[in-house]
Amino acid sequence: MSKGASLTTNQKIVIWAHGKLGKRIGRGECWDLGEEALNQNGAQTSNDLGPVGSDTDYVWGDPISDISKVEPGDILQIRDHVVTTKTETEYLFKDGSTVVTKNEHYAKRGHHTAIVNGKVDADGRVKTLEQHVKPRGDIVQNMVLYTRDVPAVVSKSTGQYKNPRTRQLERANITKTVTVTVTGTIWPYHPKAK
Repeated sequence: MSKGASLTTNQKIVIWAHGKLGKRIGRGECWDLGEEALNQNGAQTSNDLGPVGSDTDYVWGDPISDISKVEPGDILQIRDHVVTTKTETEYLFKDGSTVVTKNEHYAKRGHHTAIVNGKVDADGRVKTLEQHVKPRGDIVQNMVLYTRDVPAVVSKSTGQYKNPRTRQLERANITKTVTVTVTGTIWPYHPKAK
């Protein structure tokens, strides 16, 4: 940046929010972080753009038609967003016996607001600054949000696992398949100056 150049509204929002990591903003609600970040940095807030209610899908600026085009400092309004990560691991032993384990993990954001903190990557993930989410609750945290499904990723390795026939730890060929599915809606917004 050249000498004397001023920061954009989006840059100010990200710098401000980074300065709040580990702190509780307002009541600790996700909306409080978005509203205060815009208010403190000369942008129109959801209150300015209205309506605002306990179950409103808030407006945070100019709509962005393609979520893959978001920039740091943009705001995401989220509804019924669920990321399901399914992991299936198959252990194949020399005697032909197999063990398959399955695990599902869910990340849910029912009615939520987040500040974009990076570009969307090749797997549809975007870094965000959020509060009122797990694991740390009502303080500002660095998070990662999936914006779309990710095709299955298969990895192969070897390791030790208990053979179901011999009940002993034995060497096994391990095939792990991880699939990510995303449901719900994300409305991205570019903040508007006051």
